[in-house]
Amino acid sequence: MQPESLRSVAQRLEDYFEWYFRIDPDASSWAVSLVARFSTLVRGQGDSAEAKRLLEESSTVSFGSPWEEMRLALLTLSAR
Repeated sequence: MQPESLRSVAQRLEDYFEWYFRIDPDASSWAVSLVARFSTLVRGQGDSAEAKRLLEESSTVSFGSPWEEMRLALLTLSAR
């Protein structure tokens, strides 16, 4: 994935999960934090070790295809 693609994924995820967590207030604040950490990583404020940590942490739950798209991006970032 190219950096532009990663930024696009991050923005879509932020938008989607902002909506998702607004309609389901019981959703985990942990997941909100994980999406925020992913966005920070994509903006260049992190490294492959952080990507690996997020990939591992995100494997414990699933919020559908947007979550899996984030995991694919994390897999790409962790390989760098």
